[in-house]
Amino acid sequence: MSFEDTEKQLREFSNFIKIGWDAAAGIEVLDKVSSIVVCGMGGSGVPGDVLQDYLQIDIPIFVVKGYTLPKHLDKDALVFILSYSGNTEETLACFRSGLGKGSRMVGITAGGQLQELCEKNKTPLVLLPKGIQPRAAIPLLFFPILRVLHNSKLIEDQEAFVQKTIETLSRDVYAAMGNALAEKLKDKIPIIYASEEHKAIAYRWKTQLNENAKVMAFSNAFSELNHNEIVGFEHLIGEYYVIMLQDEDDNLRIKKRMKITKELIKEKGVSSTVVVIKGTCKLSKLLSAIHIGDWVSAYLAKLYGIDPMPVEIIEKLKKLL
Repeated sequence: MSFEDTEKQLREFSNFIKIGWDAAAGIEVLDKVSSIVVCGMGGSGVPGDVLQDYLQIDIPIFVVKGYTLPKHLDKDALVFILSYSGNTEETLACFRSGLGKGSRMVGITAGGQLQELCEKNKTPLVLLPKGIQPRAAIPLLFFPILRVLHNSKLIEDQEAFVQKTIETLSRDVYAAMGNALAEKLKDKIPIIYASEEHKAIAYRWKTQLNENAKVMAFSNAFSELNHNEIVGFEHLIGEYYVIMLQDEDDNLRIKKRMKITKELIKEKGVSSTVVVIKGTCKLSKLLSAIHIGDWVSAYLAKLYGIDPMPVEIIEKLKKLL
């Protein structure tokens, strides 16, 4: 594996959106839904965070990154079980927890034990294509969730938004943006900030920098960070670079906080860049911002001469468990 393999998968991003959307075409829920739960770890857990950012609906949305489902879930909860590999132990435990509760579940995977469990228990299953790095499979994992909710009429019609997002992500501009930002992050500790509404994007950037570039990185959200983390710039241990992800529709007070924060940390010797998130709809904004971060992490790995694909320490940890 190499940077070229990662690049090839990143260039399939818009195609992965269509594949993920189409993969859940026949799945719907006809009964009442009291809550939506998304279970997943690592790259398979981010779709739940993105769903919380994207949907503003009356049905509560919970994200589970662990071994058990929330105790408060009732029989009307709709639970999505996500594991690209199909073998993530925490997620498999959530599936078994759901069976014990009698929960309505939908499995989303490329195979493994999760496929076997879904087939054995006659649980609706979205089967994805194999051979993709799990963290590169976010559109494959996210869009089946959106399609099931769309099919079930739990959210407004998403067809137009999905098409706009595919068109936006088909543009050949994101690699160059990622390369330019990676140059700024070289030999620095990245910190990614966004509004509370887009904290999932900032977190996704952080985890991609962790896994692809093999570096420590951190994320936080406005305006909470202005009440604590900003003080950390008073006594710097290490060299940092801050990227602020700003939605053109962010609250004006949040934009002002970003501007002031940029000025204050500059006085402490920390450089920063504001990346303005643009798009034809909220969905395209979220996914394009995520895609830029994916490219940043891949190009930073290239600058360090690191193969972004393997995550050896994670594999070692799994063997030691």
